[in-house]
Amino acid sequence: MNGLHIKGTLKSFLYDLNNFITIYDNYLYVFNYQSLNKLSSKKIELDFSNWKIVIYGEDLNIRQMTKQELLLQGTILKVEFNYE
Repeated sequence: MNGLHIKGTLKSFLYDLNNFITIYDNYLYVFNYQSLNKLSSKKIELDFSNWKIVIYGEDLNIRQMTKQELLLQGTILKVEFNYE
């Protein structure tokens, strides 16, 4: 029974339904961000409840944006996660 509990805990840790980030070839999809702090063609910074993500790249632009979702296009070079 403990093995199932560990599997469920690990799955919850790896697949958080509250926040979701997916990286494709030239796209990055973000679900449930709180605010967009910085936006340029080389750097985008998004805040979440207790952490932030900084995306570095070239020719970055927002393809679609809603209150909860963001689809970013461009050459993604580096993604940083900063926990506060």
